[in-house]
Amino acid sequence: MKRPQVVLNVFSSIDGRITTAPDRNVAEWTATGIDGEANEITHQLYDDLNCDGLISGSESLIVWGKNWVELEKPIYEPKKSKAYIVFDGKGRIDWQQTEGLIVVTRESVSKEYMRQLEEKRIDYILAGTGEYINLPLALQKLYDRGFRKVGLSGGGSINGAFLRQGLIDEISLVLAPLAIGGKNTPSVFDCKNLSDLEGVTKLELLNTKSVGNGAVWLHYNVQK
Repeated sequence: MKRPQVVLNVFSSIDGRITTAPDRNVAEWTATGIDGEANEITHQLYDDLNCDGLISGSESLIVWGKNWVELEKPIYEPKKSKAYIVFDGKGRIDWQQTEGLIVVTRESVSKEYMRQLEEKRIDYILAGTGEYINLPLALQKLYDRGFRKVGLSGGGSINGAFLRQGLIDEISLVLAPLAIGGKNTPSVFDCKNLSDLEGVTKLELLNTKSVGNGAVWLHYNVQK
């Protein structure tokens, strides 16, 4: 099965937290200037890594929408990306911005949600009839549409799902000069606990360097 390469491209605190606390918009780090420019740099890296599409999960968009943070300066918009691809398997989003959007959902999603996609002329991909989106099938369909290297910038749940299914090829992580902590604060990968070492994802370091104002970029290849 052919699929595009998947590059996880995110920023986090040094302890791997991707928000301040549950249901908080990480853009507040940027708005207050404490992220060491990690947000801006991460968006620039999509182009440096030649990502021709950007993947996110619906959960992240819902949190951002409910807790919007206004930024004085807009974040860099990747130039090489052909589409913003959102995985919304539960059909939870009432779409307002539709330009350049591809929605990935399940074949068994509600009729009401499908009606919304059709009425708003939103491009979509159907992948799987189970409880969750069939990720390998979704990636195959994205490959058939011409995508060859996609940047994954979801919340911990979708990142964790890709990780556990062995669908991540590279990890690009910008560490902001922050320590957040917390017992249930979202992290880079939120997924089921491992029962043994067999499930550990081993990485090969490709590059590391200081970036921005105290941030550090780590670039890894995932060993298959």
